[in-house]
Formats: sequence, C-alpha cells, structure tokens
Amino acid sequence: MSPRVKEFDQEAVIEQAMALFCQKGYAATSIRDLVAHLGISSSSLYGTFGDKDAIFLLALKRHSRMEREMLRQVLIQPTSNPKAMLMQMFQGLIDSLLANELPGGSLTLKASVELENRKPEVNAVIAEHTEEAANLFTAFLERAAQSGQVHLRQPARQVADYILFNFFNLNFLAKVNLQRDCLENYVALVLSVLD
Repeated sequence: MSPRVKEFDQEAVIEQAMALFCQKGYAATSIRDLVAHLGISSSSLYGTFGDKDAIFLLALKRHSRMEREMLRQVLIQPTSNPKAMLMQMFQGLIDSLLANELPGGSLTLKASVELENRKPEVNAVIAEHTEEAANLFTAFLERAAQSGQVHLRQPARQVADYILFNFFNLNFLAKVNLQRDCLENYVALVLSVLD
C-alpha cells in the first residue's frame, strides 16, 4: 500500500495563513476562519500543522524572512544619498499607512503588539527578526559613515536601533494622527540624527 499523498501544498497553505493573520491578527483569527480561508479540513489542519499556535508560528517565521530579505535588498543597494534612501523607506511606510494597508502589512509588528510577552516562541522570532534587521541597518550606516555620506555622533548600532524602532513607532503615531505632514515631520526629526 502506497503512502497517502497530501492533498494540499503545505507551503501554499502557510502563505495563505500568513495573509489571513496579517489581515486579522492572531486573536481575531479562529480555527474556523483558517479552515474556511485555507480550503482544508480542520482534521488536515491539525494533522499537518498542529494547533493554531503552530501554524501562526510558521506564518510568522515566513513573514519575518520575507521582510528581512526585502530590507536587505534595499539596504545593499549602492546610493549616493543614504539619508534620502532611508527617507524613501519611511515614505513608503507613510503611503501604506495612509492607504490603510497597515498593520495588515507587517505580521511581525502586529504580533509584537498583540501578543506582547504571552508567547515566548513568538517573542523569540520577533527578537531574532529585530536583531537581524538592526544588523542590516548597522552595516548600511557603517558603509555610509565610512564613505563620508553621513555623520554619526553615536555608534552605528545605536543609530540603527533608533531608526528601526522609530520605523515601528510610526505605526503607532499613525493610530493617533493620520495626517501626512505630521508623519513626515516625525520622520524628518528621526533622520536628523544623520545630520
């Protein structure tokens, strides 16, 4: 008797689960929602992935890898104006916020806010994500400082942490004040650390 072939693509299911968690968040997504969205039975879901926590963790890990790769692709590009490049990244976030695409756009951000310290395995993924993102920003800033394109008054890692955390903070600011000029003024103040 040949082994039973799975009737669905696990990677595609994780991708779809990631999109649903991005849209609704962890708490608002039920197993029933997952089953309906993924088009698989609850027994297949449990049998293949385990519980909701397990599939959420897989989705979060995938999203984290995708975000970091996108960030890496941007930050390794040669630029004659590193500050303008960072401003462009922030501008893209502002555009997304004004289009009401976030927090749906970042599962890592949504998970860090929603789950706080309740799930150690989620915290571990977010901590790794944040550390690797900070390393990418640090390398970018070190290159820019060595070439004389920016002036750093603090160590590159401290400036990288500051920029990264303000990238997250912009999402919270937008919940209070979704005016483009307010958000852009905030970004200009953040990036003045490079002047």
